[in-house]
Amino acid sequence: MFVAHIQKMGRYRITLVDDKKQNFTSLADFLGSDDFIVDAVSAESELLEKVRQKQTDLIILPVELQGNNGIDFCHNIKNSKEGKHIFIVLVSKRKEEVSLIQGLESGADDFLFHPIHERVLLSRLKAILKRKSWNVIEERSQSLVIDYDRYLIIAQGKEYYLPKKEFEILSLLNSKPNKVFSRDEIKNAVWENFEKVRGRTVDVHIRKIREKIGESLIATVKGVGYRLEI
Repeated sequence: MFVAHIQKMGRYRITLVDDKKQNFTSLADFLGSDDFIVDAVSAESELLEKVRQKQTDLIILPVELQGNNGIDFCHNIKNSKEGKHIFIVLVSKRKEEVSLIQGLESGADDFLFHPIHERVLLSRLKAILKRKSWNVIEERSQSLVIDYDRYLIIAQGKEYYLPKKEFEILSLLNSKPNKVFSRDEIKNAVWENFEKVRGRTVDVHIRKIREKIGESLIATVKGVGYRLEI
């Protein structure tokens, strides 16, 4: 088994399944030089251990495995608790439409045929791995849902009806998650006569919102203002 670690540049962890039928050495070197941590495993048991330990983001898996069918193996990983969020790219030496269809139906995120063109593979991997950050954002955003029709807040699965000003402040923060809104920006957006709003009014409303929906969603940036953390 060969292992290429590029810790300095590595962002995502890619696992190559090299069961002696494949020749992935040059591919590992190529991917390792382009912002990835690359591991190669020679046995399915090693791969399953990486899945169980959540030590990989994406697997490049041959359809033709020794003693097993890569498509079935893909299906098993994708239907496991630990493997459902891991991306899998199947590769096959046989250019058969039925393998392609079965592979994608098994849950594979992409399917390639030999010979593998490294730059084409690289562009596909980067496109697939973009979904990882999108999924993180989507999962985090589900911790806060604003129902504008019912004037309702759903935070971490619980429903809250906030007073008008608190609802409007939270809606403003939610309009640009992670942006820091100054106290003056919040007052200007929420109150008509914002010049008459007392200095600590925004802070008091933020404190009341936090008491209802939890402390973790709204962060304080000292000396500046507040942001919704997503």
